[in-house]
Amino acid sequence: MLFYVENKVKAPHIQSAIPRRRYEIDNFSVVVLGDVQSNDPVNYKYIMAFVDVSETDPLMYITSEENPPNQREHGRYRVRVIYGEDERDMGSDEFPGDLEQFTEYGIQLAARLLQLTEEEPIRLM
Repeated sequence: MLFYVENKVKAPHIQSAIPRRRYEIDNFSVVVLGDVQSNDPVNYKYIMAFVDVSETDPLMYITSEENPPNQREHGRYRVRVIYGEDERDMGSDEFPGDLEQFTEYGIQLAARLLQLTEEEPIRLM
């Protein structure tokens, strides 16, 4: 596994958001939020939260964040993973701005990080 895991995650500070997709993968409930309003210093396009069914708080977040105008040479959006105390910038591209492409990428990335390679996601919403 790539990350050191601790119970508390540095969560995005969400003021409001609209659920766009829900999934179940193994023992995880996954929600993809859009129209995110936050007081964080980044503009979130989407936030994907992974919650173990035995817990109440997310174990991991995958975010699509708008890059500042002077950092868009590789794409308008960047993907970031927040897992335990670790944060990783996964790079910039245009696809994280598309709900379907971001969701597919996030689920594949989470499956590798959470070692769920044999599990198929079940879309609930």
